[in-house]
Formats: sequence, structure tokens, C-alpha cells
Amino acid sequence: MKRVRLTALAEFDLAEAQDFYAPNGAWVLDHFMENVTAALDSLAGFASIHPIHFGHHRMMVPHFPFSVYYDIEGDDIVVKAILDDRFGPARIAAHFGPRFSEQ
Repeated sequence: MKRVRLTALAEFDLAEAQDFYAPNGAWVLDHFMENVTAALDSLAGFASIHPIHFGHHRMMVPHFPFSVYYDIEGDDIVVKAILDDRFGPARIAAHFGPRFSEQ
């Protein structure tokens, strides 16, 4: 079974998302984290079935407007970003660098 690991940038994205939901109450933050954790856990068995967006596989987080962007590198599933889908394509592309800004 493949191992899921987050890059430093993905950890930063997740921290920003937590900061966004924290003022809405602990139950909202807990629900968000439960859904993100479940999504990340599911990658161990279902990686590579998700479509590619901006050069990475993209899995949507249930119940929240967030997506997990990941790559498969050997025996690892490397989460590159966890982004708010409301950012829009230009801002999401910018997150991955100039190579994707024209998509």
C-alpha cells in the first residue's frame, strides 16, 4: 500500500484552511478536518483515479469547497497542495508556478 505524505506547502495550505474555518466554531473546523483526513486516508487505496488539473491529480474534499492536489512518486502519494476551489483557476495555477498560469 502506498504512503501518503504532505509537502511543506500542502501543510501550509491546510493550516490556512484551518485558520479560515476556526472562527466559525470548533464543530465546523472539526468537520472540515474529519473530511480532509478521510480524503487523505482514501488516497492510499484510490490514488491515480482522479483527473489531472494543473499537472497534478485533483481530489475534491467532500462537503467543502477544497481540493487535494497530489502526485504519485514511487511508493509515495505526495500531496502538493490543499486549495480552496473558490480561488479560481488563475490563482490555483499561480500556486503551482508560471508553467501552469496559461491553462
